[in-house]
Amino acid sequence: MKTELLMIGTELLLGQIQDTNSTWISQVLAEHGIDCFQKTTVGDNRARILGALDAGLTRSDVILCSGGLGPTEDDITRESIAALLDRPLVFRPELYGAILERFAVLQRAPTENNKKQAALPEGAIPIENPHGTAPGLIVEDPRGIIICMPGVPHELKPMLVERVLPWLKKRFGIGGVLYSRVLKVCGVGESRIDAEIGDLMNAHSNPTIGLLASPEFVRIRLTAKAPTENEARALIEPVARAVYDRLPGQIMGEGDDTLEEKTAGLLRDRGHTISVIETFTGGMIAQRLLLADPARVTEGVILGPGSREYNTENFVDLGRNHMLRSGAIAALVCTYSAVDATARVFFITPGEHTTWDLPVAGSGIRAQVRLTVSILEQLRRHLILQ
Repeated sequence: MKTELLMIGTELLLGQIQDTNSTWISQVLAEHGIDCFQKTTVGDNRARILGALDAGLTRSDVILCSGGLGPTEDDITRESIAALLDRPLVFRPELYGAILERFAVLQRAPTENNKKQAALPEGAIPIENPHGTAPGLIVEDPRGIIICMPGVPHELKPMLVERVLPWLKKRFGIGGVLYSRVLKVCGVGESRIDAEIGDLMNAHSNPTIGLLASPEFVRIRLTAKAPTENEARALIEPVARAVYDRLPGQIMGEGDDTLEEKTAGLLRDRGHTISVIETFTGGMIAQRLLLADPARVTEGVILGPGSREYNTENFVDLGRNHMLRSGAIAALVCTYSAVDATARVFFITPGEHTTWDLPVAGSGIRAQVRLTVSILEQLRRHLILQ
C-alpha cells in the first residue's frame, strides 16, 4: 500500500503555525509498517486542493489529509473532494446530532455554519471525533482512497490511532512493523560518512540505511520491515555491526543518547572530576556537562579578553592552578585565536596533558554550538582510549 500526505491550510504556507502533524503522522505510519512516499502542502484554495488530490490519486493508494474540516468559509476540504469525485454533499442528521452533543458538553451554542460539518460526499464513511466538532471521513473511489482528519492535533492524533489505522490495516490486510535504529556520529561530515558506508547503503534494501545531518551530529538511520519488532531488530543487527566496523570509535551513541551524557559517563568511569575554563564557547561546555552529571564539574569559568588569565602564555599551568583551587582531577581549557579562527584545547590530568587544534567556522551562537560539540567529541574519543 502506497500512502501520501496532504496537509491543507494557508496558515501552514504563511508559517503562522508549524506543521507538526505531518511529522507525527509519518512516524506513526512507519511504526505500523505503512510506507509514506510523499507529502504535499496546499493552502485553502479549491483549485490547488483539487489538483493535489487528483495528482495524489495517480500515484498512491491512500491520501491522508489533515485540515479544512471546520465550519468556516475557508474550510473547503469536503467540498473539494465532492467536486473531484463528482459526488454531491449529503447532510447526515446523525452526524449533526453528535455535533450538538459535543456543543452541549462544552456548554456552547452551535452556529448555523456548524451544519456544514455534518455534510459528507455521497457514500463517504464518517469517522467519529469525540474530541471536537469535525467528523473525519473516508471516501473510496476506483482510483484510490481519501481519508480526511481535522488539523487540530488533539483531534487528529486519537482519530488516526484509534480509528483510521485499524480501518487501514483491516482494509489492506496490513501486518508487520517498521523499526528504526539510529546511530549518531559527531565531528564528521555527512559526505565523509557517505564515503565510508556508501556501498553498504546501496547494498541493502531491508534494512535501508539513510543519513540525516544536523548541526550537532549526523544520524545514520537503519530501518527494517518485518512481521515483528524483534525480527526487524535481528535484520538490523549485522548491518549495524558493519557500520560500527567502518566507523571505528566515531559513533557517539544511539537513539536518544547525547554527547554530554556519553562524555560525562566516561569521566565518571575514570574517576575524573573536571574544571572547565572557556573563552569562545561562553560556558556551553560546562553547562552541558553539568546537565548530564553535576558531580563531574567542580567549576566552570568563562574568560574574556580583558581577563588577566585570558592573556596567559601557559594555559597548561592555568588549568593546573584551577584543578588545585577547585579540587578537580582534570581540567579542560578552551582558548580561541581570532587571527586564524582556531580554538586550542588543553585536556590536563596529573602528570600529562593533551592538546587539540580545532577550526572555528562562522560566528555567533551556531559557531559556539559547533565548537562545543567538536570539543566534547574530541574529549569523548580521547577518554575512550585511556
